[in-house]
Amino acid sequence: MGLVPRRPPRPYHHGDLPRALREGALALIEERGPMGFTLRELARRVGVSHAAPYRHFADKRALLTALSAEGAHRLADAVEAALAAAGPDLRARFLAGAHAYVRFAIDHPGYFQAMFAADADPNDPAVVAGRERSVGLLYRYIAEAQAAGYFGEGEPLPCVISAFAMHQGLAVLVMSGALAPFGLSDVRAVSDLVHGRLLDGLARDPWKTPAEGEPRVKA
Repeated sequence: MGLVPRRPPRPYHHGDLPRALREGALALIEERGPMGFTLRELARRVGVSHAAPYRHFADKRALLTALSAEGAHRLADAVEAALAAAGPDLRARFLAGAHAYVRFAIDHPGYFQAMFAADADPNDPAVVAGRERSVGLLYRYIAEAQAAGYFGEGEPLPCVISAFAMHQGLAVLVMSGALAPFGLSDVRAVSDLVHGRLLDGLARDPWKTPAEGEPRVKA
């Protein structure tokens, strides 16, 4: 019997391997979560040799970290665009930014999960820069709202944490389908409802009827 010829090794060359690896990883994250695949599986998915990914990412942690940073910047872009489109009204801007956060999680679950993956490096400079962009948007909004009299004076951190917790919590609930039993399918309506309640709670005096010309917090 003749020897079975060896299968030729998969070629390393790829049109844009780093991007292909990122896109393949995002797809696997959506299917299995950040911890549910290996670089060997990713290489097989992309169609390159098992060693090829290591030419661009030292290990899986490096890949997840890169996706976390990219996701953070993409999220900041989405929120910035929503804030700009909402106009000058502070309530409208808050609701628009909050919905943009939740919408990003729904539309880009791979990035969203990578951003909070336990195996990504939270201290990587690119990750820190992306995170600071998003948090900075929230800090600036709170400061602007305080200056306009929407919120009381003082340290903005409690307001920032409250808003971030609501953004993140609602995004996770929607992504997991946990709100389905309540018949809540309109994501924008749900986001506006819960974030509107949060905004009223953060207001200096949400039940006070504003005098003519003063900003009105409640809808």
